[in-house]
Amino acid sequence: MARRSRSGRTSRPIAHVSLVDRVTSELRASILTGEIQPGSSVSIVELCELYDVSHIPVREALRRLESEGIVSLRPGRSALVADLSTEDLSDIYRLRRLIEGDLATKAARQMTDDLIAEAEAALDEYVAIEREPAALAAAHHAFHATLLSDVMGTADKNVLELLWHSADRYLHLLMQDLDHTPETKEHRISEHRELLVLARDRKAAAFKKAWIAHLDASERSLMAALGNRAVADSA
Repeated sequence: MARRSRSGRTSRPIAHVSLVDRVTSELRASILTGEIQPGSSVSIVELCELYDVSHIPVREALRRLESEGIVSLRPGRSALVADLSTEDLSDIYRLRRLIEGDLATKAARQMTDDLIAEAEAALDEYVAIEREPAALAAAHHAFHATLLSDVMGTADKNVLELLWHSADRYLHLLMQDLDHTPETKEHRISEHRELLVLARDRKAAAFKKAWIAHLDASERSLMAALGNRAVADSA
């Protein structure tokens, strides 16, 4: 039950907030890993039984995931998990290019040695990870977010986190369909190292160009994997 503090503000119980966070995290993970398949319907009643909670945190978790474009709430007591589509993937990367490209230019102009060191550590961690989607995504985001951290405002961060979560879903679900040859992996790593060098040299125009090229390459890889998945499903 909500209570009023002496200042007159209404507060919510901390336990309730943390419960919603946990349900959101668990549900997101189940969708990202494919345990709950794209295009499938999920019952609120069944989720309540699965997580042993009331419908309130489940509904709030679904609302949060709906804001990320992962699910769509339906009339009644269910939600529909978003399907994978070329249109959605294209939209995600179109928006990322617009926002991240603008931020990359600003970031390169005021890059610090401390941020370079942090980004280098994140890249080392990324390179060491072998095909584990959650760990790959976390290290990848740490690298990119570190390089942009000094120029990201609250709105930038909120929007980018939504886009990154959306892109992560494709990475998780298409991991087996991606090209995993040593040459492909080395090229991906070299793209990140180039970004690090350009950031260190404060070459704003070149840094933005390389950043956009990296996003383009990521989109092409996921599009190809999505096409391979479609062909396999129709066979």
